[in-house]
Amino acid sequence: MRLVPAAFLAAPVLLLAGCIATQQDVLDLGNQTEELKHQVSELKTAVNSMQGNQADLSVQIKRLQESLTAFGETTRHSEGEMSQLASKIDDLAATITSKVAAIGTTLTATQAKGLDEQKAALAKQEETLASQMQQVTPTELFQTAEARLAKKSFDLAAKGFGDYLSRFPKGALVDVATFDLGEAYFGLKKWESAGRQFGIYLEKYPKSSLTPSARIKYALCLIHLGKSTAEARQYLESVVEDFPSSPEAKAAAQHLKKLPAAEKTAPAGTTP
Repeated sequence: MRLVPAAFLAAPVLLLAGCIATQQDVLDLGNQTEELKHQVSELKTAVNSMQGNQADLSVQIKRLQESLTAFGETTRHSEGEMSQLASKIDDLAATITSKVAAIGTTLTATQAKGLDEQKAALAKQEETLASQMQQVTPTELFQTAEARLAKKSFDLAAKGFGDYLSRFPKGALVDVATFDLGEAYFGLKKWESAGRQFGIYLEKYPKSSLTPSARIKYALCLIHLGKSTAEARQYLESVVEDFPSSPEAKAAAQHLKKLPAAEKTAPAGTTP
């Protein structure tokens, strides 16, 4: 039997292996080709979608531009209307200002006329009152003032007593009118005028039955004016000393309690 060399046996094997490798490569290449085709197909689909979206976007941009154009037209129209409205408002304001000025002028003239009429009417009333006062007797004038004082119409009472004293300086009731005029001023809280009036009364009628009351009222006027508390104390103490059993003494004692304690005077020649 004749032996075949090993080298000859190996050669077909190698060829067969080479063919098998080539077929596998072809299969792999085919698979890769299919994969590439699939990817290309997907890419085309994506491109087509993007193109569609781009078309939609172009439409939307166009619509937006049209909307902006329309908005610009509307804005310009609104600006025109606002300008017209502002002009109308300015015209209306000018008209109102003119009318107000005219009304103010009319009111001023009317008020001035009314004021003149009121002044004339008041002057006429004063003339009538003066004429009537000339016909009033001293007693009637005094009694009217007394009634007003009783009703606490202090202003009218003061005027009445003042008229009585100026027109009838020697009237039978001058002393009471002098005191009551002080009472009217006291009711009006005109402390200086009241104090002056009570001072006049105390000077002219020091022994009158109204002297205790006049001293108290004079002292209270000093206190209200914030003047000479020491002098006010002296007048109040004089009522207690000179008229101890009178109601005015009790009233003066009550007022003395409200005053601050009197300062003690150091004896002459000593050091406090």
